[in-house]
Parts: sequence; structure tokens; C-alpha cells
Amino acid sequence: MKRLLVFLILIMLVLTACTSKEKTINDNEEGILVYTSFYPLYFLAEEIGGDLVEAKTIVPFGVDSHDYEPSMDQLKELTEADIFIYNGANFESWVDKIIDSIVEGNKAINASKYCDLIVEDGVVDPHLWLDLENMIEVGLVIRDRFIELDEKNRVYYEENYENLKERLVKLDNKYIEELKDKRNDSIIVSHKAFGYLARRYGFNQIPVAGISPDQEPSPKTIANIIELIDEKKHDYIFLETLASPKTVEVIVEETNLEVLVLNPIENLTEEEIESGQDYITIMEKNLENLKKALVK
Repeated sequence: MKRLLVFLILIMLVLTACTSKEKTINDNEEGILVYTSFYPLYFLAEEIGGDLVEAKTIVPFGVDSHDYEPSMDQLKELTEADIFIYNGANFESWVDKIIDSIVEGNKAINASKYCDLIVEDGVVDPHLWLDLENMIEVGLVIRDRFIELDEKNRVYYEENYENLKERLVKLDNKYIEELKDKRNDSIIVSHKAFGYLARRYGFNQIPVAGISPDQEPSPKTIANIIELIDEKKHDYIFLETLASPKTVEVIVEETNLEVLVLNPIENLTEEEIESGQDYITIMEKNLENLKKALVK
């Protein structure tokens, strides 16, 4: 009787171990669940994680990232994440309210901690993803976190990161080469989002609105910009894909400037997704339009 009892206990232990092992394997097959606050970080997670990562973004495609507030369902889903990657630098107003209660331990990656930030008059410019060097640095942090969670696939994550880094470095060199012979030293933009591009490639931005596109400029600000346009002989004004064109239209009517698109890549539109565009292809389009205003 005792032998039978011992035998049954051993069988139960074996079955428990097998079940536990099976669960671990299944969990690994599902991949690392990564939530990102918005598109540029989603892009990094997808490129580096590849097929071994399930990446999701809090801000839906086609929606302006500024002042977006996630739903309760999204916050609930966020608790299931293996990693949560957010921009920081006061870009996501909702993160500080929930980060301690929603995300446990070291699951969160604050991208701004790994970047050379622009600070003017005590205000941090959060648009750090427009500096390609920052994207490379944040990508390295993401790669290392994936490896921590999935060591056996280290080589896969390392190769994906190196491929991405090579593409970003190539694009950075292209910007440097094609913007080196500038005839103008400034551009006019609808929203003060391009400080990192300007710093990296040696030009100035003259913004109509402030760090947030919701900051409506005063009539005096608009008048000053119109006067500056006459002085500097600008031919173009840059508008964003998801921004309201109202103020820009007023300036265009007064100055006959041509409108070009300069995309801050805070999100993708449905049309951009359908046409297969991504962070790098949009940055390439930005370069072509910058060349029109600065070089040609």
C-alpha cells in the first residue's frame, strides 16, 4: 500500500513538472508582450523584436499623440505587458499618473533617460525621436531588455538591432551630406517639434506654435513671423500631417509661401500604414522637403 502511494505521488510530481515545463514553452512561443506609448517606440520594438515580440501601441494609428488619454481597458491590458516603453520628458501626460500602479518592477523603459535632451527656459523638448542618434541609443536599451527576458534568442535580437542601427546610421549620414551646403539657416514650422533635427543638422526652426501644437499663437507672434519671412526671404512653411492648418493658412495668405510637409512622426496615418511607410521612409521624405527649403 505504501509503495502504491509513493508511486502515485511520483506520478503526480512528474505530471506537474511536465505541465509546468509545457506552460513555460507555450509562454515563450507567445513572445514578449511589449506595450509602447506611441509610434516611434513601437517602430523600435517591432524592428528589434521581430517575430519574437508582440508589440502594441497605446495611441491608435491616425490619432494625435499630444494629450491622448488611454482608456480603462488599455490601462488594464498594460498590466499584462512584459515591457512598457514610453517617451518621458513630459510627453505623455498620463504616464506619471499611472506608472507606479500599473507597471511593476523594472518593466518600464523611459526613453528620455538615455537621450541628450534639449531644454530651453526650463522646458524639456520631448521630441527626442527626431534625433537619429537618440533612436540608436534607445534601441540599444530595448535590445538589452529583450535579451534579459529571452537570453536564448540573444543573437536574433542582436542581429536585428545591428541591421536597424546600420539603416539609421546610413540615414544620418545622408542627412549630413545632403544638408551640408545650406543657402538658408532656418525654416518656418507650424509647431516647435523639430529642435532635435535642427540641432543635429545645423539649422534653426521658427515655430508658429509652441512645444504643444495646441498652443495657439498670439496675433503679435503671427505678425512677427510674417515680418521675419519678409526679411529672411523664406519660400516655404512646413505643416504637419496631423496638425490643424488654420494658423498656417493665415500666414500663407499674407506671404504667398508654399506649404511643405515636415512630419514629426508622432504617429502614422491610415494612408501611410496602407502604403507601407515607416519611421525611416518618412524621415527620408522629410529630408527631401528640408532640402527644398534649406539647400535648393
